[in-house]
Amino acid sequence: MGTRTPESEAGRLSRREREVAVLVAEGLTNREIANRLFISERTVDGHLEHIREKLAVNTRAQVAAWVVRQEGGATPAAEAGPASRPVPRPRLVAHPRMWTAAALVLALLAAAVGVLRLTASPPLTIQTIAGIPPTKNGQDGDYTGDGSLAIHAALSRPSDVVAGADGSIYIADYGNKVVRRIAAGIISTVVGSGADPLTQGAFATNVQLQSPSSVALDSGGNLYILETRDGALEVWTLLPDSTMSLVVPLGHSRSASPTNYKVPIGGLTIAPDGTMYIADRAESKVWRRNPNGQLSIYAGTGVAGFHGDGGAATDAMLWGPMGLALDQRGNLYIADTGNNRIRKVDANRIITTIAGSGTYYDDSGDDGPATDARLGYAFGIAAGRDGTIYVADTGNNRIRKITTSGRIEAVAGTGLLGFWGDPGPALEAEFIAPEAVALDPKGGLLIADAGNHRIRKVLGISN
Repeated sequence: MGTRTPESEAGRLSRREREVAVLVAEGLTNREIANRLFISERTVDGHLEHIREKLAVNTRAQVAAWVVRQEGGATPAAEAGPASRPVPRPRLVAHPRMWTAAALVLALLAAAVGVLRLTASPPLTIQTIAGIPPTKNGQDGDYTGDGSLAIHAALSRPSDVVAGADGSIYIADYGNKVVRRIAAGIISTVVGSGADPLTQGAFATNVQLQSPSSVALDSGGNLYILETRDGALEVWTLLPDSTMSLVVPLGHSRSASPTNYKVPIGGLTIAPDGTMYIADRAESKVWRRNPNGQLSIYAGTGVAGFHGDGGAATDAMLWGPMGLALDQRGNLYIADTGNNRIRKVDANRIITTIAGSGTYYDDSGDDGPATDARLGYAFGIAAGRDGTIYVADTGNNRIRKITTSGRIEAVAGTGLLGFWGDPGPALEAEFIAPEAVALDPKGGLLIADAGNHRIRKVLGISN
């Protein structure tokens, strides 16, 4: 038997172990790594034990040194900043200019022979539309840029995004405890940034928000915010006169605890008739408020777990539900985050799983049945007009879609933790914990790339 060396064992590190190693090199503690990767500290401990064993090292400094060597002597990630890639690798997807050149050649050939048809379409591309690299150390971003172009503004862990019919984009700038709006490329704060308590009739930019993690628009373009106040979960709306109005008080929720900061408190979506659906993550249930104000439980027993597929949604068990979405037929889709599944409640209020096998630590399953695929704490979902469901696969740092035939496909992201790809092919992009997705009126797919403190957009979505 030969002597084992760190370099000889490098190929045996799993993708997750490599991510943990890179974060160790950045100087993050186990708790910070757990928060970044949405796993427990105990799981981080286990990964580190495996890393040390595989690399034949004993200390965090030696792990960091191995990362630097793998980078070919590059500056450690902590110095290089969030825009650096964790692990260099060859680029496999053609640059958009190459697609343009190829299309031109094929078009000329078709004109010459009269029989050649251009059938290939260029890949989806991605770009940042809001946010810049943070200047602070750690996981928090900054709060700057109001009144200027959104691409020059600083955000902090944006947890949700929604687009209006007029093209306006609203952002739950969760780390900054404000809601911001992009119109004609200019960003502004519309709710929060003040010191006054959130009360009925208060001027929106004078109030102080606690946990504005979810936003939604109704058919009239009115803004709604899922928020916590005095230990209770509530939905507020921004009135046309720029004052705040309480819409739905949901009562006590553990989501209102300050210890849950940086984790979205739930989800919010509104049907064309004004019916509102609210996910309470901490209480593992989904509420429904009809247009006349009647409030009822729509899914979940309030006990965390997995149970109930094929039966009444109110008898089912959810585990930390986050994102919500409605399709054109009124079916409600739930990001059942803790169960690593996407579930559907149909018009008869029967619940089923449409994606996710319930197994974590992998993102396998692309191009196969969605129910056989693995999801990693998916936070956000969006429903296209054609019935396609888009998923922010948060723990796997990817964006995926569920087709109307029940297959799952990759939309954006390599699965590696980092920031990369703008502008370029979406499948080559890197994310850090994308928490929400939303479709804009022109078919763009908006992504709240929380860990990178940016809003990004995938162009070319057919919807």
